[in-house]
Amino acid sequence: MSHKLIYWIVSLIILTFAVSARIIRVQGAPLPGKAQATAASTLQTILPPQSTATAPQSLIIVTPSATPTSLPTDTVTPTYSVPMLTIREATNCRTGPGQPYEIIVTYQINQTLEIVGRYDPGNFWLVKSAESPTGTCWLWGEYVDVVGSYWIVSSVTPPPTASLPPPPPQAPPLQNYKYFCDGINNTLSIDIIWKDRADNETGYRVLRDGWQAAELPAGSTTYTETINMPASRSAEYNVQAYNETGSANGSFVKLTCD
Repeated sequence: MSHKLIYWIVSLIILTFAVSARIIRVQGAPLPGKAQATAASTLQTILPPQSTATAPQSLIIVTPSATPTSLPTDTVTPTYSVPMLTIREATNCRTGPGQPYEIIVTYQINQTLEIVGRYDPGNFWLVKSAESPTGTCWLWGEYVDVVGSYWIVSSVTPPPTASLPPPPPQAPPLQNYKYFCDGINNTLSIDIIWKDRADNETGYRVLRDGWQAAELPAGSTTYTETINMPASRSAEYNVQAYNETGSANGSFVKLTCD
């Protein structure tokens, strides 16, 4: 036999023995001495290593908190600027929002004032005013430019409207007059009649030569008097309607006793 053939036969025998030893070891049969060691070494090479048993581990259970923890947040504080207005055209500052109120001061162009209140229905601003006895007055917003945080100012209820005085009464037109000169007694008797055209008079005054001769109640229409009057002297009469606002004179009548 050739050396090559002998080599292959020996290799086959060794391989067969190794496989048989592995089968026997797997089935649990004991291996004798050297064969057992050889098979064990072979099995350690072929089979994967067994994991080493360890002590049982404790199971940790995490229970979520009933109330979630809030994360810290930054507080944002809004910033404001003082509301101001600047006059574009000369504008009256009044005791209230509108023409029925008294004028306190007229502010000129480019005057700057601080806003402290508003009245939306009429577009009026309440501003600080050094000229006002109360420290404030009302400006119409038509002729002003507004800057700053004007939206934060409060709406202000305007003061009561000041009662306006009545207009002067109408003048009493003269309707008739009669007079009599008594040359013996040097007297003048006169009877004056006028028309009551006024509806707001406080009363009537009869003036003689510019001086008040009589004061009569509202609604009066006649006046009669007798005065001393020497010959060649004259007297001038007129009737005046009046009220708290003013007065109105009627026609003048000049009389002379010859």
